[in-house]
Amino acid sequence: MPVSIIIPAYNEERHIAACIESLLKQECSDEVEIIVVNNASRDGTAEILSSYAAKYPEKVRVINLDRNLGPGGARNLAARIARGDILIFLDADMTFPPDFIEKLTRPIKEGLAKATTHAEEYVANLESPWVKVQGQHKRASNIGGGEVFRAIIKEYFLKHGGFDPSLKYHDDRTFYYKTGNKALVVENVYCYHNNPDNPYEIFRRNFWIGRTLIAVSLIEKGWKGLIDSFRIILFRIIDLAAIPLFIYGVLRLLGGPDVIGIISILPMIAFIVAIIQSQVVNVRSSLERMMLKLIYVPVYRIIRAAGLIAGVIFSSRAKIEKTMK
Repeated sequence: MPVSIIIPAYNEERHIAACIESLLKQECSDEVEIIVVNNASRDGTAEILSSYAAKYPEKVRVINLDRNLGPGGARNLAARIARGDILIFLDADMTFPPDFIEKLTRPIKEGLAKATTHAEEYVANLESPWVKVQGQHKRASNIGGGEVFRAIIKEYFLKHGGFDPSLKYHDDRTFYYKTGNKALVVENVYCYHNNPDNPYEIFRRNFWIGRTLIAVSLIEKGWKGLIDSFRIILFRIIDLAAIPLFIYGVLRLLGGPDVIGIISILPMIAFIVAIIQSQVVNVRSSLERMMLKLIYVPVYRIIRAAGLIAGVIFSSRAKIEKTMK
């Protein structure tokens, strides 16, 4: 069965070449095409993709968009023009072992499933201190119990209208939301996925999470999900406000005993406890652990909080403006 690999890419000049190279080395007996949708990138992504399309015209197809459709919109667009009977949805910052495609698609070819997903995602860039403080060796395990689809029969995907791009960062779960059907988790199939490894990427990722946090929580857990999302937002607000409130509280207490001053320093205590309890991975020395805990963990928590809160505010403002029109 012909296979079409679909990859949305936005400003992925650092990762897209490694992703494509690992796919070109796949040990797959089927005819495979790689469709990369350049989602209006503003870096060197387009030039890199152009070189691969020129070098491998029978294997690599590139769609250049003038407007960013989001990952879900890009995937839906590519799915409609794909030549393969099986679609595989991957991210531009992933890399894969040579047997990934063959193992992932085997249950579909054997008629055991309409859709599959891999069992494990390992963090690829653990050398970065910004990644070490995120506390993950594995980015995901069992991929949401099959809620995230990686390989699927094209006819089945198009019949149900593909992904819902409105859920932004979480749109890869929306096919499950639509159908209620989960992908088969294929054991012993894994890949490597990069975590955000600089302040800008950390902010950006959490901004996109924040934009749909409440909507996704409501879909997955109903009103209990709404409570969960408010709890997450509260913790992020504490991370963001702890240091300014601490300074304010100390200044008030310098003038004498003050209830507001005492209350103002409480978030800082919670912030410090969270830093102490935070997990860091791939640490090679006690000195490195100390540096991570004293510098990178606090800054990471603040940037993460700022991104998520900004996303929530942006989403809420957009909905209010839409309602008022």
